Amino acid sequence: MTQKTKNSPQRTRLMLGGIIVAAIVVAVIFVVLSSQSSFSEVTTDYSAIPQGRQADGGFVLGDPNAPITIVAFEDFLCPACQRYKPTVEKYIEAYVATSQARFEYRMLPVVHPGYSRLAAQLVECADTLRPESFWEAHDAMFQVASARSFSDNSSRSFSEMIDLPYTDLLECTQDATQVNTDLRLAQQHSVTGTPTVFLRYGDGPLQVSRFGQHPTFDQLGTLVAEAGFARR
Repeated sequence: MTQKTKNSPQRTRLMLGGIIVAAIVVAVIFVVLSSQSSFSEVTTDYSAIPQGRQADGGFVLGDPNAPITIVAFEDFLCPACQRYKPTVEKYIEAYVATSQARFEYRMLPVVHPGYSRLAAQLVECADTLRPESFWEAHDAMFQVASARSFSDNSSRSFSEMIDLPYTDLLECTQDATQVNTDLRLAQQHSVTGTPTVFLRYGDGPLQVSRFGQHPTFDQLGTLVAEAGFARR
């Protein structure tokens, strides 16, 4: 009886230690699986949404007859752009997929002199190699850039996610110049940071939003409602 009483605290400590270790292992597995899930998650189904390009090549999503276009200057590597993406996704699902508005993406490399430009070119090249794949590639690049620090390995991860040959993508970047066009447009409108949102009514010029550089989802909804009311 005395021996049992003496070892009981030790057994208790061992049991508690085992429980703690098991909890840590479960937590680590959960984090790993969660990160892998978010990394490979397809955020939006673009198959039923019209895709096009502006006269200068800018990528635009949505019904060409929609009264308003939300134009976003962004950098795939920009943390603020990554945080703003859920707002953009919600806007696309609520208003672009329902033909009430359009979304136009402009590539503005501001975070890293080399990798920001490369990321933009890779996304453009995805569309070049597989037409009408820009928006899936757009989402994939955001996932790659937000999952880790961008590097040469990130380019390979991107090619695997969109199932296009890495060497073909790299070769294509030599002629991918849309980022230069978007950069000139940004300079014309004194855009220096990302994300920066503008409005375009019909085929008109860019206009500054009264809600600032990155409107909330509710504010975007207000702009869409006002544009729809004005057209009636």
